[in-house]
Amino acid sequence: MATTESLADKAYQQLRDKIVYGELLPEVVLSENELSKEMNMSRTPIRTALSRLASEGFVVTFKNLGILVKDTSNKELLDIAALNDSMKNYAVDLAADGLITFDIDKLKYHLNLQLEATEAENYIEYVEQSILFGRAMIEASNNQIMIETYDSLRLRTLRSAILRWKRSPNEKHYSANDYNLKLLRAIEQKPMTQLK
Repeated sequence: MATTESLADKAYQQLRDKIVYGELLPEVVLSENELSKEMNMSRTPIRTALSRLASEGFVVTFKNLGILVKDTSNKELLDIAALNDSMKNYAVDLAADGLITFDIDKLKYHLNLQLEATEAENYIEYVEQSILFGRAMIEASNNQIMIETYDSLRLRTLRSAILRWKRSPNEKHYSANDYNLKLLRAIEQKPMTQLK
């Protein structure tokens, strides 16, 4: 028999994935009773999972009204992007000062998978590989706090990209390809001081 904790973890994982991958869109109202029936478990693990999702900013609970899948504001998107870029820039600065070196093979690996996902029109894989490309840059800094921060924003970054893609299917996406390709070429070919 599964414990309440493992059921709560299962409910959390399922709900989080549905939110991140856009199956549960912003402004959708969730019901503990309906989720309990759908997931075939009591309300206690559902409530625990929803509480965890609320603490991570994926849902918001309104007393006596229900649970709402939270949207990401434009300011939050810009803040996340700015923070991610700042961490990558810090790694570039360290490399320019000769304090670290980038794992070129790892960067190439993620960039190649990103480009393959683009060719296959697999947007989710493209975004995931772009995120991993950025992580490989930050890993080079050997700054554990930055790595943990980047990892903590991974799902929110992925969700934001998927929502933007779903909301504007006619717009050009895959813009990180050119950026990451130019960045990799600069890292490979130029003295790091020219990247500053």
